[in-house]
Amino acid sequence: MTLKSILSMASIAVISTQLAHAGNVVVDMSQVQDYTQYQTDLQQCEGLAVQNQPDAPQREAVAGTAVKGAAVGAAAGAISGGSGSSAAKKGAGVGVIAAASRNSRNRRQASAQASAQTDQIVKNCMRGRGYNVLN
Repeated sequence: MTLKSILSMASIAVISTQLAHAGNVVVDMSQVQDYTQYQTDLQQCEGLAVQNQPDAPQREAVAGTAVKGAAVGAAAGAISGGSGSSAAKKGAGVGVIAAASRNSRNRRQASAQASAQTDQIVKNCMRGRGYNVLN
């Protein structure tokens, strides 16, 4: 696997984002008189919740993190194996993977928090419109 393909995979993993969808909101449907109005209200509340979604990371930031990881890894490899050696190349690859892994973990944590906040926004919005939200 080349350094270029590792960078590409890391960028794709970090850039992909999750759309807001309030799948964890349970409404007592026995109280709903007008299903069309309910759907409209739910869509509007989900639309409000989308404003809570964090922006997708910019390509420059992702590339910068990967480049920093590669530089640190290459330096460590060069020190242990001599400048220009295969150890430096392997070190660069390891640095990229480590940086991508850290970014991925941070992105998952941020996504989980944003998802919980999105659900809470939709619940509050639906309650404010008179629906009996059960969770």
